[in-house]
Amino acid sequence: MTARVAHAEDLEAVLPVLRAARADSPLGVQLINPDSGALNELLRAWFGMENSSLIIAEVDETIVGLALVQQIDVNLFSDIAYMHIEALYVDNEHRRRGVGRALMHQIAVVAARCAGERVVTMPLTGARSEQRFLSGLGFIPAGSRRIAETAALLRRLEQPAGGRDKRVRGIDELIARRRRSRGLPETPPRGLSLVDLADRAERTDRADQDGASSSMQVNREVQTRRPDSSATAIS
Repeated sequence: MTARVAHAEDLEAVLPVLRAARADSPLGVQLINPDSGALNELLRAWFGMENSSLIIAEVDETIVGLALVQQIDVNLFSDIAYMHIEALYVDNEHRRRGVGRALMHQIAVVAARCAGERVVTMPLTGARSEQRFLSGLGFIPAGSRRIAETAALLRRLEQPAGGRDKRVRGIDELIARRRRSRGLPETPPRGLSLVDLADRAERTDRADQDGASSSMQVNREVQTRRPDSSATAIS
């Protein structure tokens, strides 16, 4: 088994392994069609990009693993140059035979030649075996991905952020809670706006509170009033 940086003439033989890697990705149909007819063109376009490298592992001159890496220079979000692993994949039949380590060794060599101070990767499959492999080589977690459909995101963004919608929901909940406490149906009567109903509920609450306060004051006065001397019993 050997691992090396691929050449242009290796690209055709890389395609089957690349399709298997795409099919094994946890992103699935959300981002990936393993049988894409444009895969050959996409691979050649990526191979021709500046700072990109394709590393392959071979057993008996058959490609059994690959790594797609890119050199990232110092930029607004990174104070150091690093090597980013876009994909690292070994086919099922040749796993746990040192193929992954050989690929990673070549990646480290390429990173050192490019003065990359770090090697960064987003695990392709997310499998536990892959996580253990990376942890055994000293990789630690750093960040995560989130995904959303563009159309769904636009619909969410077109809705008001909090504001009136949030206030209406709050008023609706307030009305339902007040009506339940009074044993009334939760559906409000027609002809009144939510704001009117909320004001009515608040006025009712204030009236209840004022009534309770007055009752407490009267009770307090009764309790603290001195007994009438004429009503004193003499035994």
